[in-house]
Amino acid sequence: MSSHIWQSMSCKGEGKMAKDTRGKIIQSALSSFATRGYEGTTLSQISDLVGIQKPSLYNHFSGKAELFLTVAEKVLNEMLDVMEDSWETHKDEEIGRRLYLVLAESTSFIIQEHEGLIYRRLLLFPPLDLKVDLQALVQNGDQTIDQLLKKVYEQAESEGEVRDLRFSVFRASFYCLMDGLFTESIIYGGEEFRERFEGSWDVFWRGISAGQ
Repeated sequence: MSSHIWQSMSCKGEGKMAKDTRGKIIQSALSSFATRGYEGTTLSQISDLVGIQKPSLYNHFSGKAELFLTVAEKVLNEMLDVMEDSWETHKDEEIGRRLYLVLAESTSFIIQEHEGLIYRRLLLFPPLDLKVDLQALVQNGDQTIDQLLKKVYEQAESEGEVRDLRFSVFRASFYCLMDGLFTESIIYGGEEFRERFEGSWDVFWRGISAGQ
């Protein structure tokens, strides 16, 4: 086997190791940021969790700020994937039920231990020096949610399922419902949260549904 093939195989192996290490750093950082917060987490703690020396971490990230933004973007994208996957998975359901499931499954994601804590910190308690960058991330995520809500609105309108209201009103009311439930999930759990979820959904749907 010629030397350039061996070199190519070696480069591929090193690239895979680097990718694996980066992934481990992100997962360890997610756990640490979720439990200790941004200020309470150090790069030394993360490198210890990964099993590498702290200087090696700088081969992948410039510092704690970049690492936190990477983790925040990962969690936000995962939540958006949950919403979009739910919409596609339940395409045979009637529109109200379909939107209900999008909300329920995205809320279930937020309740997950680490991902949920990161999302809550992202929305409610962003590090001051990263506030502008995190707001930009959230706004980009909102654009994706807006596209999904537009599909919901247009289908519901074409099927005569919603009363005569502007998309901006539908959009704003859904965000208030979703963000409110995300916040409620911090305070309440179990049956108490389920009751609040079902009650707020019922009021929301009755308020926009043409059949009510």
